[in-house]
Amino acid sequence: MKAGIYLAFRLIVLSLEDSIMAKLSWIQRTYWKNLSKPVQSRPLFHFLLDHSIGSILEIGIGNGNRIEQILSMFTLRNGSSQLRYAGVDLFESGTTVDGHMRLKDAHRMLAEKNVRAHLVPGDATSALKRIVHSTLPSDLIIVDEGWVDDSPIGHALVEWLPKLVHDDTVVFARRNPQEAFQIVSITPIQAGRKAA
Repeated sequence: MKAGIYLAFRLIVLSLEDSIMAKLSWIQRTYWKNLSKPVQSRPLFHFLLDHSIGSILEIGIGNGNRIEQILSMFTLRNGSSQLRYAGVDLFESGTTVDGHMRLKDAHRMLAEKNVRAHLVPGDATSALKRIVHSTLPSDLIIVDEGWVDDSPIGHALVEWLPKLVHDDTVVFARRNPQEAFQIVSITPIQAGRKAA
């Protein structure tokens, strides 16, 4: 008798937990779509709400807030944050004005979140050459600043990105910190990959 009552009570609690989680999920989606900061990253968050990803290449980690937000979103959505992540940044070499996180702090943060991380210090032009030989193609590539065709970073991206994409890769980029992230067409890059 007591076991039956306990079982019925437990089923009621579980159904309440499910309905609470559904409301939290709705609230979380509303937050990421409409209230998340910085505003410039919202297009990226919109994409992540509707698409599953297993790997990220981020060129320009900065202070690490963006990847922390992405990982919290990923954890809420998938129940686990096991993700393959590669990051390129100046780390300690960057100016303090730019707010670059230290390499050691980046490793610690990603390890705490159970992320398999491959961090490459250096500017994008030299780091891309090194990362292309040690990283598999990524589902999502984030280019923070420097998506300008005639810049050194732009030339490096055109040269090395074909080896870091697959047919379903999506690239989000922006030219400067005030600009919102936007999906960038990588059709010429993919054509270069297929020709190689």
